Amino acid sequence: GAGGQGLREPPSRRHLLRVPNLLEEQPAMRVRTYSCHLLRIPLACSAAEPLEHSGTAVRCGCPMRRRHTAVETEILGVAARIFSERGYQGTTLDDIAAAANISRSTFYSYFASKEELLHRIYRQVISTTQAAVARMAGEDRPAPEKLRRIIRYLISYLAAHTSLMQVFFSEHLNLSGTTGRAVTQANRTFIEALARVFEEGVQTGTLTPLHPKRFSYILLGICNWMHRWYRPGGEWTPEVIAEEVITLLESGYLPQERESHPEVLLGEVRALRREVAQLRAAVLTPVGRALAPSGRKTGPR
Repeated sequence: GAGGQGLREPPSRRHLLRVPNLLEEQPAMRVRTYSCHLLRIPLACSAAEPLEHSGTAVRCGCPMRRRHTAVETEILGVAARIFSERGYQGTTLDDIAAAANISRSTFYSYFASKEELLHRIYRQVISTTQAAVARMAGEDRPAPEKLRRIIRYLISYLAAHTSLMQVFFSEHLNLSGTTGRAVTQANRTFIEALARVFEEGVQTGTLTPLHPKRFSYILLGICNWMHRWYRPGGEWTPEVIAEEVITLLESGYLPQERESHPEVLLGEVRALRREVAQLRAAVLTPVGRALAPSGRKTGPR
């Protein structure tokens, strides 16, 4: 708003979070503008309460905003599914509107263009995954446990958003220059975060001294290809896949020597002790004493 005037309540009392060029203008009202570093656009809300930043989206307490966000999310999901099936270039706005069961004009109330949809998909994936990995990388845990938690998260996210990830990994050439460069930089930042965790483990002696950045590329190569073959349902759950990836990275795919497992060695020692105890008990019986060698050497008579 301008000057020192407060919020002016419109007759409809509708509280909307307005995004310039994305939402149609509502009845004139005084608003306050907030900056969002993830969406890169100013946001304005007519609600009296301040906006909160959740890490992946801006939110306010307006019922209308919650409904608007739900519809946005639905359109994004539909668009991701169709883009993954037909490709970005092979999909029209009419295809998306029809699949979302909305009119073309309603679509423009949420997104300015098909290109804006694609950009939002990339921003959603980057902001969500980067925030989660940064949080786990900063936890006070040993590096191996951090890596396990990151692997489980990535596998779970990829499994839950297969269409979204299919688009993310296949449509980057359709991004505009600015967004394309931002995505490239975000990918570098992601790799660097993983490499720092691995380097931390190397320095503390808890991880094998491999090249941290190469290891990070290998790890992402294993995880990111899931969008090409994973199908929900059945025995191949994200949990099972994540544990097999962890086992493969930590133990390799060749059978391990039994001696390399401390718990196996401990089990064998316990078994030997039981056998020795059983032999001692047997020797102490009358029959055992009779059969036991005397220890004296006897020659032929």
